[in-house]
Amino acid sequence: MLLTTQRKIKKWMIRLLWLVFCGFIIWANYNRFNHNNFANYEKAVDFGRVREVEDVVQPVIAAVFYRNDRAKHKSLTSYLSHWDRNRIQNPKMLAVPKQITPESKRVISKLYTEINRAGKYDQILLIYNGSFTEKEHLALLKQQFKTAAVTLFPIDKNEAEFEKKAEKALNTDKMLVVALLELNEDEQDKFLFDEMIYLAQKKSYKIRVFDEVDTQLAQAQEENYASWFETENGNKISELQRQKNNLVKYKEHYGAVILNYFTHNLALSPEMPIFWPDKTAQTYRLFDRGAVYIRFFGTNGKEIFSRAKIGKNKGIIVAVIELARKAIIKVKHRIASYKIYILTELEKIEKDINTPLINYLETDDGVYIQYHGHNALLAADERPQDERALMTALRIRAKVPDSAADSDIDYYKFKTVEIQNEN
Repeated sequence: MLLTTQRKIKKWMIRLLWLVFCGFIIWANYNRFNHNNFANYEKAVDFGRVREVEDVVQPVIAAVFYRNDRAKHKSLTSYLSHWDRNRIQNPKMLAVPKQITPESKRVISKLYTEINRAGKYDQILLIYNGSFTEKEHLALLKQQFKTAAVTLFPIDKNEAEFEKKAEKALNTDKMLVVALLELNEDEQDKFLFDEMIYLAQKKSYKIRVFDEVDTQLAQAQEENYASWFETENGNKISELQRQKNNLVKYKEHYGAVILNYFTHNLALSPEMPIFWPDKTAQTYRLFDRGAVYIRFFGTNGKEIFSRAKIGKNKGIIVAVIELARKAIIKVKHRIASYKIYILTELEKIEKDINTPLINYLETDDGVYIQYHGHNALLAADERPQDERALMTALRIRAKVPDSAADSDIDYYKFKTVEIQNEN
């Protein structure tokens, strides 16, 4: 073969390779742009930091009326201008928000904790007007006042008996009156609002206000509001716990939609195209970046397949759908159930060689390990509680040789939020 012919063939081969490469790039980008499944800049673990919809922040306010021998006051405003800087003594009445929201729940829980420290109660009279979230309010009461009997008293049916019933309760030792009403709304529950003030005046009770947002109504002169966000033992919330809390909010907003796309793609045959969501204003946050781990179980409850998408910078919905499609190809048996986990970021454990790994973990912490390109993870609900069993399970799953030293392995911990199939 002539030298010039060889050069021409080589030249055209190079051109052909470049053509194939460019064609692949065009095809790959066409698929991504066609389905618009690029991951967002936002991370799912930061969900809730910035409000998706601008709205008016309403103050969450609760109040404590407690016994004191001071002179009577004539209005709520005068009560609020007299702050008690000493420890609350003998609480008798509480006014807490009727609507249970994440913000009001924190205030109510904190208030009940403080009241439980100030006095012990055998009975609680829960007063309300109209409908309310009964189970949630009762659960919050039972959480702190475990031995107290709770009596419900709807005033819309018993207005004539209210004053008599409430005054009898206030005169009873070890009995607490809890009224559900919104102190930051003048017109709501007006009858109950007025009656609470009347009884407080009649009994010469003092008042202390708990709130999360400084308002003209309550200036919060003595409160350190950072304490509302602290854990029960007084420590600041950890970064992983903060991320988990955000993932809980993310799941509440989008968990059902994610589950719908997952089950839809899981039901498709391998040769059928992927069913992607369109990226709209309603589905945009499905593409927030995040890590996903899914476990699949057979009819006998035995795990038959598991896979994770970690460190891929993928959108949550993309990772979930891809794992569903992977299961279709890999799993030959019937999938009876599954668990979908959204993970927080990985936090490296600076493990001392003589300290058991279990000592670094909280109850809801999962574990992730890396060893020379090998990696594996165990979610909190699947990891053994025994140190030896935990280390053995991690090494087997990551295919770490027995000769590998513990110091050569990188350990990480994380928390998870599970998207459950309600059906």
